[in-house]
Amino acid sequence: MFSWANKEQGGRSKDSEMFQTVTEGLQTLYTKKLLPLEETYLFHEFHSPALEAADFQSKPMVLLVGQYSTGKTTFIR
Repeated sequence: MFSWANKEQGGRSKDSEMFQTVTEGLQTLYTKKLLPLEETYLFHEFHSPALEAADFQSKPMVLLVGQYSTGKTTFIR
């Protein structure tokens, strides 16, 4: 009835995996669980393209926008 009722004590299932980083875990989860669903329902035809390995491995970027003398450079430092 409940999916969590059959798990071992401690809240993890028997076949749980351990990952070194969060991004590694997210990439594995996406490729195993979400990507097949997106391909089945042709999600990429009407919305955004599928995520690739480079999307998970790239460094995040932040764009700072603001008026003159509002502390953008100070924030970066």
